[in-house]
Amino acid sequence: MTQLVKGTLQTIFLTVLSAALYVCLFDLNTWIFSSFQHKEGISWVFLPAGFRVILVILLGMSGALGLVLGSWFIARDTLGGSGEMLVLLNGLVSGLTPWVVYKYLRMRRWVSEKLQTLTTRQLLNITLIFSATSAIAHQLLWLLMDHPHANPWVDVWPMFFGNVTGSLLMLYSLKFMLDRVPVPSQN
Repeated sequence: MTQLVKGTLQTIFLTVLSAALYVCLFDLNTWIFSSFQHKEGISWVFLPAGFRVILVILLGMSGALGLVLGSWFIARDTLGGSGEMLVLLNGLVSGLTPWVVYKYLRMRRWVSEKLQTLTTRQLLNITLIFSATSAIAHQLLWLLMDHPHANPWVDVWPMFFGNVTGSLLMLYSLKFMLDRVPVPSQN
């Protein structure tokens, strides 16, 4: 098997795995935090927001594409009545926003390339910037696409807060675990 075929198969596998894990975490979040919903699609605690960042940091574009696929799968049920274009664009916003934010932060050298070397401050910066960008992008999309019950001036704040709390819980839990994993010495 050629290197190109192996790389392509690996990318497809990681993309599909990312999508499946994202959908599962979305369903778990809905089950655990259903009483914390501001309204459908906006939760005061949204763990998948942190998972978005983790997938993009660890898997790059494969993770972002998995998020797009997973978001399309989720949105076909939650936004399906609002039109296929909204479902399509919502998936792109969900999956590509964390990738664009992370690429921008890396380009500016504001964050490290690897999750293990990210400082607490860098994790907080990623969380706040991504959470704001994601909430604003979703609310603008929903407003522009005439999503029923879209009220961006009110809904952007709970979405931002849900993204922050979910991201902080996910990122700091992962960072806590990674900091306890022994790194083999390279002698």
